[in-house]
Amino acid sequence: MRAFLGALYLAAMAPLSAFANNEAPLPAKAEALLEEGRAAFREGDRYTALRLIGEARLIAPDNPHIRRAQADIVMELNAPFAAERARGSSDPGIDARQAALLVRWGEQVNTRGPAHQFDGTDRAIVELRAQLQRAENSQPVDQGLVTRLRRDLVIALRDRGWWQQTLDEIARLEQHGDELPLYVLQAKADALLAVRLPLRAIPLYQTVIAEGGYNRDARVGLFYAQLEAEQLDAALATADALAAEGSAWRKVGIDSRPSPNDEWLSNQTLAAQARRLVAMPKASWQRLQPLVEAAPANAWLRAEWGEMAAAREWPRRAHQELLIARSLSPEATDIRISTADSLLRRRHWRVAEQEITALAEIAPGNGQVRRLQRDLANYHKAELHLELRPSKTQGGGPDAEGGGLDGTLQIYTPPLAERYRLFAADIRTSSTPEGRSLTSNAIGAGIEGRWPDLTVTLAGWNHSGELDGGGASLLAEWQPTDHWSFSADLQRYSEMTPLRAQEAGIRADSASLGTTYTFSEAGSISVNAAIADFTDGNNRQQWIVSGMSKVHDGHSLDIYLRPTFYTSNNSLLGAPYFNPEEDYSVSLSTAIQHRLWRWYDADLVQQFFVELGSYWQENYSSGPIGTLRYSQYWQPSSRTWLHYGIERSMRRYDGENEYSWGLFLDYSQRF
Repeated sequence: MRAFLGALYLAAMAPLSAFANNEAPLPAKAEALLEEGRAAFREGDRYTALRLIGEARLIAPDNPHIRRAQADIVMELNAPFAAERARGSSDPGIDARQAALLVRWGEQVNTRGPAHQFDGTDRAIVELRAQLQRAENSQPVDQGLVTRLRRDLVIALRDRGWWQQTLDEIARLEQHGDELPLYVLQAKADALLAVRLPLRAIPLYQTVIAEGGYNRDARVGLFYAQLEAEQLDAALATADALAAEGSAWRKVGIDSRPSPNDEWLSNQTLAAQARRLVAMPKASWQRLQPLVEAAPANAWLRAEWGEMAAAREWPRRAHQELLIARSLSPEATDIRISTADSLLRRRHWRVAEQEITALAEIAPGNGQVRRLQRDLANYHKAELHLELRPSKTQGGGPDAEGGGLDGTLQIYTPPLAERYRLFAADIRTSSTPEGRSLTSNAIGAGIEGRWPDLTVTLAGWNHSGELDGGGASLLAEWQPTDHWSFSADLQRYSEMTPLRAQEAGIRADSASLGTTYTFSEAGSISVNAAIADFTDGNNRQQWIVSGMSKVHDGHSLDIYLRPTFYTSNNSLLGAPYFNPEEDYSVSLSTAIQHRLWRWYDADLVQQFFVELGSYWQENYSSGPIGTLRYSQYWQPSSRTWLHYGIERSMRRYDGENEYSWGLFLDYSQRF
């Protein structure tokens, strides 16, 4: 506002200079006004000084002393362009201030939409670099001017999102012994955070906060730095401290009527968002819900509401909320990023690719845009899955399968026509019942189709080993809502065929139906029913009912309970494979999942799994069953995922316990 007033004042006076003679002696009245104005300026009363010297200029429009004094005042009012007009010429100091003002205009003023958001900043960078080169080449070098120009260039580069260039200019300042002012220190922290050096950014933010006045941007930057450095308790404390300040309403100026406090609302949103970002979606939902209900037309609240719905495993609701947010603020880059992410989740890959390409043009340095580009690139890659499960068993009676080695290898092509992938697979199973070595190998190929709510997989198989033969499978998975999902699986030469049955020349065809109701990420219940028709005349039916409940939701520790009920019956007695007339089991498992380490895309989680239950079989005594397992989930990058571990289990066959040790490895790779 001060810069605007100064410029407006001088623009109104500028025509007068054309009618004055700057060679004329200074009239006494003008000289007196000039001295009074200078005195007011020395006392800090800049507006009185501007008025008095302006009156003097009305008398002597082109007097160089009056013009210089007027230029000095409007420079103090941060109006360097008006100062140049007042003085009639520029100098390196005025040029530097003009370039610095261009930096602020580039950050704050954009009337041409997101595609042109950096136009002003780009002009400022060009001007600053030109002035910096002139200042460094001048003799003698004005080191103070060079320092001011380089500091302003740092801010412009930071605003532009050119992070490494920002750090390079700061390094040059530090090489010349410049003690960085707080605003440059904050720019350095921002750049370090952007290039994934949060541990170096944290102390800089803390210095800016401790030594400067109230600075919300620095405190928000500190929150994200602590979050990225996995200092999660500290990050939550920083966000909660901001949320605890102020109130929803405030009074501005002399107006006695309260007005909404946008900063308070932003702080509440940040505290809710913090819970989502540290993997506590239920807590984040509870904090944000009353805010959304109070301000349903706030685009930023609706966007965060959508992100939280996605974290709660409600992708359709998330997409709806983000589309609402987009309609409320169509050009907001952050909302467009969230919407593009939702398009990927909902399998609208082509539309997502168009949006991500557009975002990359307007925000190429944005870290979230780069993440979207990475996720899109992963979608276009081929994929490999490998599973290995060696085991060694003891006991279990004559019908137990025994230990062995199970393995699966699947390779998927990159997507074809957006929704289809071809795949090839090799499934190998082996066991050693009663000292005999049994093997089965199934080699297959097929096609997978993926739509927003439906996945269909069709494959043909060739079986060899104990029993040769052809087979086929069809799997359909349908999720019509965020809560309900259904599956149907048809198999010719089914995976339900035991190796002992194959050894006897018997195979089975199977069909299964399943449904799951998912409350949220914290709970679900599933029912699965299957029938298998064996070539020896046996008909097997089995039911599985299971549930899941997250009983502890922490940022680094989650605990899940899973009750499971299983039952089956067979129509044929005395088959040469484990074939109980009727059986059932009831079990309860606990999974304790603890994040050991995380660094951006890399993640390491350990899990302790305990299952205890009871198994009953017709004509045999019941007995305990159970599993102890320790495993780790390791994701070294967005393209690679591993799950590996060791387990000890106890099962019952015909009234006898079988004890087993097993190792397992699951590996996925995009390439």
